[in-house]
Amino acid sequence: MKTHWVAGWLLLTTLTACDFGSKMPDAAATAGAAAPPPVSAAPDPHGQEAAPAPATSTSVKPSPGCFTSSSPRRLTRSQFVNLLTDISRDLAGGDTAVAGRVAGIVIDQAQFPPDQPINPDSARHKGYERIDQALNSRQASAIHASAKAIAGGLTADATQLSTLLGGCSGTPECLDAFIRRAGRLLFRQPLSEAEVAVYRGAAGGATSASAVTKVLATMIASPKVFFVIERGQAVDAGTRCAPLTAHELAARLALHLWESAPDAVLNAAADDGSLLQPAVYTAQVTRMLADARAERAMRGFFRQWFRLDELVALDGKAGTAKFDAFAAGYKPLPGSRDAAVTEVLDMVSWVAANNGSLQQVLTDRHAFARTEDIAALYKTPVWAGGTAPPPLFTEAARVGLLTRIGLMANGASDTTLPIQRASRILGGLTCQALPPPVMDQSNKAADLSGVLSTRERTERITQMDGTSCVGCHKTVLNPWGFVFEGFDALGRVRSTERVLDDAGALLGEKPVDTAVTAKLDGMAARPLAHAAEAQQYVLDSGAFERCFARNQVRYAFGRADTDDDGEIVESLRAQAANGANLRSLFAAIVQRPEFKSIAR
Repeated sequence: MKTHWVAGWLLLTTLTACDFGSKMPDAAATAGAAAPPPVSAAPDPHGQEAAPAPATSTSVKPSPGCFTSSSPRRLTRSQFVNLLTDISRDLAGGDTAVAGRVAGIVIDQAQFPPDQPINPDSARHKGYERIDQALNSRQASAIHASAKAIAGGLTADATQLSTLLGGCSGTPECLDAFIRRAGRLLFRQPLSEAEVAVYRGAAGGATSASAVTKVLATMIASPKVFFVIERGQAVDAGTRCAPLTAHELAARLALHLWESAPDAVLNAAADDGSLLQPAVYTAQVTRMLADARAERAMRGFFRQWFRLDELVALDGKAGTAKFDAFAAGYKPLPGSRDAAVTEVLDMVSWVAANNGSLQQVLTDRHAFARTEDIAALYKTPVWAGGTAPPPLFTEAARVGLLTRIGLMANGASDTTLPIQRASRILGGLTCQALPPPVMDQSNKAADLSGVLSTRERTERITQMDGTSCVGCHKTVLNPWGFVFEGFDALGRVRSTERVLDDAGALLGEKPVDTAVTAKLDGMAARPLAHAAEAQQYVLDSGAFERCFARNQVRYAFGRADTDDDGEIVESLRAQAANGANLRSLFAAIVQRPEFKSIAR
């Protein structure tokens, strides 16, 4: 059952206090004023909404000047796992074995449910996990179970307990020091004396394994871990925006750039207040971007923006007569789908590591296949990974992002899905407004007799004169799918299409027709003959950079972008258009005043 965040908060508090027999810090005093309900997608009856018009440099609405979102926000499952993993390693004195068990405890043992990747434009397609602010009893139960298991693991033997307590003896001062240290990391700010007293009481003043386990489990299960609580600095009455405190800013930085908690260096800058100095703040951002943890946040953003998780298993049809005949000896594996997704993300990482730009993400022609199955589709050697130079595509038709396996393959069929490909490019990568699909059954009368290519069959179904489908499909959607018909359902380059019956028998072979006239918002319609021209059209339009900017707002603020974000979107778009380094571009939003403040 889904609940408002306040109910979820109280549920967590109740579970924690009941199980560990301790009094929790007052939730009302911690939470502050009640927040508006969390953001959620509101699909139309057909499951899709028209996307809001993108902001442009000629029509920019000023930013409200401060962060606006559901508040307090909750962590995503990934952030929760990363945070507990990193903190467990710190508490265990750098023991990676203890920290390495956290993900398994949270996901497999405690069954913490995944977040829903919400797309504000369409319930049909995946979006951002950070926008999912719904709460349910499964999350509360999983947090509770995770807290007990992780705390128990950190106190499992005398050596680990001694490490956790800092090697000190069982004195009240030792217990208090542990409480302050663990609480500082978990709550992302120092504990008050009242909070220290609460946890001291939970331990009964003892430093035995059972007492320390109780304290640590109670802390982990606290709402102050799972929720991002931000009040801002004190400001005059009527002031629209309040700057974040140093501790709030450190937490927001770490959650955005690392998907985790602040480390010791960032915590120190928050504790002495120096993080609020622009030069110190910029230095911390630079340092954090050079840390390996920044990679997972950046890859997470591109994975969700590119909707890579919509790719289903490539071997899903393997073993059926039609698919095996289509595959013609190629055997996708259960892991091929994940390998194809990783290949795209490895390209993003490579571009960032080599001082590349967002435009190079679109046009890079290196192959990053780490496994034989994906390398075979690319007709390239396997890439060794790391700093090893990746091979270039050997086929001229492979021109960059739009022709990679992770975007071209569909995994659910032995034939291509042109409309799905078009939707990814238009709605996903260029943020073009797409009307919702209509419930029109008149196309059932389409003539599908004879040996038809995928393009011919799609045209006959969606471009019938007199139907409500023809207007959108003929001039908007279909051209962006047909121009990529030079790639089959596995993403292999082809010049002809082998049409098969259900038994895998060849009915005929049709030449692939990729010639179209396509249109992007703000651009004149352009004739396109193949994927290279389509990709160049996207590059010329500037839509890729603008779409990046809109999606950065969604990812950073955990909500749909609005007209009020026009100034932020334009600033990010301009930096992308000017060829900013990908890594610094990803972090550009943290320098915005909106990121450093909160609406009052």
